[in-house]
Amino acid sequence: MVGDLPKGILILVVAGVIGSQAMNALDIDYLAQSPNTPSQSSSPKKADSSAEQIQAILAGADPTDVFEPTAAGKKINYLCDTGFIAGDLDANKFSKISYASVDAGDLTYIQISHYSPSYLVQEKYQTVSATEVSEVPQDVKRRLEEAISNPVGCSEHDLYLSKISYLD
Repeated sequence: MVGDLPKGILILVVAGVIGSQAMNALDIDYLAQSPNTPSQSSSPKKADSSAEQIQAILAGADPTDVFEPTAAGKKINYLCDTGFIAGDLDANKFSKISYASVDAGDLTYIQISHYSPSYLVQEKYQTVSATEVSEVPQDVKRRLEEAISNPVGCSEHDLYLSKISYLD
């Protein structure tokens, strides 16, 4: 019985070493795959990029230069904002209606509604107030229409407006 404990430990160590070597071989086979034969779970373009990145790192490149920054390190610059207007239902006739906004110079232009548009303007110092305007520049109008029609590239969040100066 005394000799069984060392045998058991020796068997566990040998099994661990063999298992470790087998896993390393699998990893090496995976990394050595030809870029023309990507794994089932990744697209060909992604496999090419990953293989190039790994080759660059193996050649001595700094991984922080090779890979993209993490999400925490990225600053996403959206060209527009979209969402819904939020505010006091009694004082804000645009509350709960969709909007799109774009910056142009020192002003932020806001289009309320896709079907029956109204336009608001905010100065840089205004965060919860805006002024209704009857017209916006043609290039801004085009950008607003594009943003409200196809909000995929826009930052999506509700816009809280506590005070709107109306035209009427």
